[in-house]
Amino acid sequence: MNSVAQKICLPVRIEWGHKEFVAQLKSDSFLFTTQSDSVPTILVKLKNLLADYLAHEGKQASPWQDRQVDDFEFQCEYNLAAFFELYQELKISAIAARAGINPNLLQQYVSGNKRASQAQANKIQTAIHDLASELQQISVF
Repeated sequence: MNSVAQKICLPVRIEWGHKEFVAQLKSDSFLFTTQSDSVPTILVKLKNLLADYLAHEGKQASPWQDRQVDDFEFQCEYNLAAFFELYQELKISAIAARAGINPNLLQQYVSGNKRASQAQANKIQTAIHDLASELQQISVF
């Protein structure tokens, strides 16, 4: 593949399991799952699984033929528990306030006692993205 060509983005779903991250990389042709105590390690494991697939079974699958592992990039999607485990610097109550939702409700989403609707998930995601944008504008001296 030409190095100038745009990479193919594959979504990786990352959840917080029992004291470790659990990830899933899924397409019409395969399903890879792995776990680790760190997201970078998960991404390395998934890259290795993808490379093995492309070298063997993927050679025969039309959308994967003649592809190399470097033709792909991963787009991580986190459930709330994984997100707050990964970014422990963020306070659940502060994100809840930014999102305009009850902090106890967000804590229930994070713990898995309740499931956020898509509208609630969008509010939380917007609050996180807004915070990230604000932080990018900060200069320190």
